[in-house]
Amino acid sequence: MTDQLGKEYAVNFFEWDTTLQFNLQEACALMCREVIRNKDVKLLPKPPISKSGNVVGVLAMNDEIELVVKFPDEMLQLTKTEFCGDYKLVPEW
Repeated sequence: MTDQLGKEYAVNFFEWDTTLQFNLQEACALMCREVIRNKDVKLLPKPPISKSGNVVGVLAMNDEIELVVKFPDEMLQLTKTEFCGDYKLVPEW
């Protein structure tokens, strides 16, 4: 969807579902699962260790359940909206 902001500015807005939230059962089911960023999805089904992360924790913050994902270079705290939008689960063998 594109909304016009004056004659010289065009801004592209996209739909982002902020109502997506993990429940405790589904978040815990993702523990120890391997994930990969969407930009690296071409490396599936066997991504290198340097590009994959592991779900290492579940925490509740401000009435919302979030995943803790550890990559080799960083640790992330992700809501369901962020997780579903930017990451993919690596298929289990």
